[in-house]
Amino acid sequence: MVDAEQIGSALTLLGLRPGHHVLVHSSLSSMGHVVGGAPTVVRALLDVVGAEGTVLAPTLTGHEHIGPHEEVVFDLVGSRAWTGAIAETVRTWDGARRSVHPTHSVAAVGAAARRLTEGHEDCVTPCGPGSPYARLAADPDAVILLLGCGHESNTTLHHVEEVTGSDYHLQPLPVHAVLHVGDRTERRDYWVHRYGTPRNFSAIEPLLAQRGLQTLGPVGAATARLMPVGSLVSLGTEVLRAAPGFFVRDAPARG
Repeated sequence: MVDAEQIGSALTLLGLRPGHHVLVHSSLSSMGHVVGGAPTVVRALLDVVGAEGTVLAPTLTGHEHIGPHEEVVFDLVGSRAWTGAIAETVRTWDGARRSVHPTHSVAAVGAAARRLTEGHEDCVTPCGPGSPYARLAADPDAVILLLGCGHESNTTLHHVEEVTGSDYHLQPLPVHAVLHVGDRTERRDYWVHRYGTPRNFSAIEPLLAQRGLQTLGPVGAATARLMPVGSLVSLGTEVLRAAPGFFVRDAPARG
């Protein structure tokens, strides 16, 4: 059993600090019994980052059946995320802001919520320039917390794929999207993920450890990983430019 005070202490020991803008990927069940459930975790995160910090979560709605054959519909308020109870709690938190994107939206609570989420609807790819993932990568106070999950859940590595122009990453034709934002409806075209590509994002973990860019520690029954976003993106970009298939499971060697 773990409560808010214990979660906060564990996160502080891990290296989370006031003023951090933390993108959280999470598995609530991995933590064991949390008194008060997901809201307790979110409250603990907000308490640790303080008034100058921000808690963000990927509120993803994309799926493998999305393609150019039909429209994808996104409702800013009504489209639930499949990224878990903690992400859904951030999305529905009082005062939360959510970026507008048909597959890779991000919800945020705190000081930089508006700055980090606005304009995502203008990004023609999910995680490219102007997206919350790109903005976090450029912010020296931004960190990623993998709470009870590994790098397979690390959406920022898709940003790395976009930065390096990975040829397996996006579908070759755009998808037609309908965006419901309050009382406004927009139709736009977006390039979305090629969902059939098997990733091996955990391959980056030994490299992060070698360079001292990731800290590990327990939060309740879960193992947590914390790393600076900019450092992760720099390392991932370096790796992919040297070996373009590094993140593709069972990718053929390239000569």
